[in-house]
Amino acid sequence: MQINIVTLFPEYFSSPLKTSLLGKAIQNGLLSVTLTQLRDFSNSPHRKVDDQPYGGGPGMVMSVEPFARAIDSIREKDAKTHVVLLSARGRMWNNALAQNYLDRGASLTLLCGHYEGVDERVAEHLCDDSIRVGNYVLSGGEPAAMIVVDSLARRIKGFMGNQDSIKSESFEDENHEEFEYAQYTRPEHYNGWSVPPVLLSGDHKKIEAWRKQNAAESQKYFNLKNNPD
Repeated sequence: MQINIVTLFPEYFSSPLKTSLLGKAIQNGLLSVTLTQLRDFSNSPHRKVDDQPYGGGPGMVMSVEPFARAIDSIREKDAKTHVVLLSARGRMWNNALAQNYLDRGASLTLLCGHYEGVDERVAEHLCDDSIRVGNYVLSGGEPAAMIVVDSLARRIKGFMGNQDSIKSESFEDENHEEFEYAQYTRPEHYNGWSVPPVLLSGDHKKIEAWRKQNAAESQKYFNLKNNPD
């Protein structure tokens, strides 16, 4: 899969893209990530890419023109790339959307915003989609881009040692809402904390029933904790 990232800070990605399974996937050719410096597409002598917002208000807004030129440059080489703006105003990123993007078969171009935001004409006229990774605001689109890249990469065949492990993970149910069950490993006892006996029983039916119950209880507990009366 090909992913293009348009950013003011290409150096932000230097370590994550070389680390762990993601680094191995890129090294083995399962994934290719191209970084594009947005300032290279500014007509300003000082490579400026932002300006004051119309209507007033604090901060600066990223301009439409550098993004338009950057996207044109990418599409000259990859006409069918799917362009996505990372924005707190976008739709929520989740496993279903990640799989949908992967199934498209087309490359992905991620636009990283900064400052007070991006001129709305970028989302309206230059992008195919706009997404957010949570109901919170980040200092820029770079962390969100890494979340998108990682969540896509781990779904590529060959990325994980056992691809079937994805099936039992959190948010992989049909509604993409359920938690995964709790996991334990050796030692059996530590500091007075013990592994649930059923997991040591060898009875696979009982273990499966426990895991389903545990996942449901965890879902209920954290929903209540995050949404108190």
